[in-house]
Formats: sequence, structure tokens, C-alpha cells
Amino acid sequence: MSRHGRVARTPVSLRDPALLASVLPEPRTTTRGSSRESAHRDELARLAANLLIEPTVRNLWRQQLSLTRIFDWLEGFPADTWQDRWLLSGSDELGSGWGPQGLSAGTRSRFTAGLGTLIVLKAIRPSYGWLFGSRLLGVYDAYRRHNQPALFAELTQRVGGLRCDEHATEALNVLTRMSIVTGKDLLAFDLDDITDYAQARRDNGRTVTALPLAYDILHSIGGLKDSPPTLREAQARGQLTPAELIDRHPITNREVRDVLVHYIAERSAVLDYGSLVNHAQMLADLFWGDLQHHHPAISSLNLSDEVAQAWKQRVRVLPDGRPRRTAHAVFLAVRSFYLDLSQWSMEDPARWAAWAAPCPISEADIRGYIKEARHRQARMQQRTRTLVPVLPQLVRAAETRMQHATLLLQAARKISSPVRRS
Repeated sequence: MSRHGRVARTPVSLRDPALLASVLPEPRTTTRGSSRESAHRDELARLAANLLIEPTVRNLWRQQLSLTRIFDWLEGFPADTWQDRWLLSGSDELGSGWGPQGLSAGTRSRFTAGLGTLIVLKAIRPSYGWLFGSRLLGVYDAYRRHNQPALFAELTQRVGGLRCDEHATEALNVLTRMSIVTGKDLLAFDLDDITDYAQARRDNGRTVTALPLAYDILHSIGGLKDSPPTLREAQARGQLTPAELIDRHPITNREVRDVLVHYIAERSAVLDYGSLVNHAQMLADLFWGDLQHHHPAISSLNLSDEVAQAWKQRVRVLPDGRPRRTAHAVFLAVRSFYLDLSQWSMEDPARWAAWAAPCPISEADIRGYIKEARHRQARMQQRTRTLVPVLPQLVRAAETRMQHATLLLQAARKISSPVRRS
């Protein structure tokens, strides 16, 4: 039966609502501020002089000029700390386009140098998105030299013993970015910090290839206490409960969070786990997460037409500006959610009536679902037709690489085996 909003709505279960309840986890500390965020500019200028490798008169003058530029600009925003001034400037969301506009190349480089100094001094903590989109020549190295240098030196030694290439350097940069953004010590990172970093990379369309190595070397020096030795083991934790699926996407309003948990628990009786994960992500992240981001005070499922229309426009577009091919699936999930609640409110009003509200997704919004599903199936079939002819080449290449790896392994074993004496 179809679930396009007309038939086959999920029947409400007779289970005790208390059995579906879950304790909301305590809010964790995602960032840790530094006293230098509120330090006077003269104190920061004095500390900055110690960052120079060659503190010549010219280098000191250039550093002070850069700091004067960035201090004067940030002090134009009404806040008590340098971090708050940075956020108030709006630059954290602009990436490489941050700061005053219309600057010459020389002035822009001074602003960048001054900002880099404040980052090293932990007076400013940019977001991951800003760091990913900006070029900070020498800032990561300077940060490692002046913040927990012994631990970073040990990490450098460990990663150098594993591999000496760009992958190793990027693993160090991963941990450096995490320290800059969170303000935490290296040994204070937990698995949630690793997850936050991975999500930030994916949100910005970037890969996380160096993250497993960063995890390994941090774990090897005593970090990530009570976590598995590898990132793969840490991520392989089995199926999550409905509460854990929803809590992967922080929801401010506890009552809305609870009704989503209860709803996903009800749907778990008729959905396989993969579909349940997608359903939870669409409702908690793409639907309610987006709404609370644009309307922080929202607490009701009864949406005004203006709010609903604006959300539908946003969900049709990915963060990078491309059209979202699964927008109709999101609309269907939200429509089913509203219609289920409406039906359940008549069957069990004490439990669900408070959440019954007009559905913001009309039949016109989902009319193109079947057409989009057929287009998606056609693309998959075309991809299969394209790849089938080259399958024998893939098999031959895999066999060749396996033979080569086998020969290398045999040679390595001969070299490492002790020489027998007659």
C-alpha cells in the first residue's frame, strides 16, 4: 500500500508511552573558551612577540602593524571578547571573503597575518567551515609550536614513524583544527569531537581520509580515553535506539524532541533499520533542525504558511547550491509524520492530540514523487549498463594487484625472517 499521504498510515501501538521514553543526554561541552579571548590588546601584543622565530626589529614592526589593523577593526563591534566580536562581524560564515571589503592586497595580507596571530594565541576560535575555506600559511605550524608543543611533537614523531607524506601532515592538521575550534586540550578530545569534525567535513563537501590516522596517533599517546583503538571500531557500534537516532541531531525544544523519539519508535515496527535511519535524519535534521536554525524560538508543529513555504524552498537545495534530488522523499516523510499524528490523535487523544496540526505538505508538493523515482531508477539502470562492459577489466586489475601484493608480502617475510645458522 502507498504511503503518499492518503492510505496505509501507521496504526498507533498499544504500548505504554513510558516504554518509549528515553533520558535526554546531558549537554556536553563542545568548546572551551580561553582567558585570552577577553585579554587587553596590549597584553596580546606582548604575547605575540614571543611567537616570532626571528624577532628582528622589522619582523616585530610588521607583526605589530598587523595586530593594530585587526584590533582596530574588531573593536568596531560591540562585544566584550575578541571571540564575540569575531562572531558579531559575520566573518565566520564568509570563509576567504571575511573582513573589511575593498582592501588592497597588501592590507589584506596584514589583516590575515594579524588574525593568524590571534588564532595562535587562542584569542579567536574560527569555525571548521571558516578554516576549511581559508588559507593560513604557517598558522597551523605556529599553533603547534606554542600550544601543547610537547604533545604535538610526540604526535609528529608518531605520524612520522607511520608514513611521511601529505596524508600524515593532514592528520596533524586535523588535530590542530580540532584544538583551534574547540579550544580543548588534545587529551580532552572525545569521540563526539571526532564525529563533529567528520560531519563538518562532509557538510563542506570535503573528504575525511586523514581522520582515521589522526584518531590512531591521538589514541596512541593516551588520548580518546575509554574509546576503541581505531576509528572503524568506534563507528561500528550497531543499531541505535530511536532516541539515539534523534539525538544525533540536537533539538533545542525537549517536547518536540520527545514526540519525534516516540514517533520514530512507533515507525520502527514497520520499517527496516536503514529506512528508519533515513526517516529520523529527514525529520530531525532536514525538517525540524532547519526550522529551529532559522526560527530559534519555534516550539510548535503548527507552522504558518510563510514559514512552511520558506522551509520547502530551502530543502529543495543542497548546502553547495545544487538541487536536492531527494526533496520529494523529505516531503513524503514530513507529510506522513503529520498525517500519522492526526490519525493517532483520534485513536489516542490523551497522548497525541496536543501535536495534531495542519500538514504543511500538500498533495501538489508530492505530485512529482513517482516521476522523480522513475528518473532515479533510470539513472541507476543507465549506470549499470555503462559499467557492465568494463567489469572484466576491473576483475583483471584486482587479480593483478593481489598477485603483486602477494609477492611483496613474501619478499618482506624473507627479509624479516632471522638467518639460520648452520
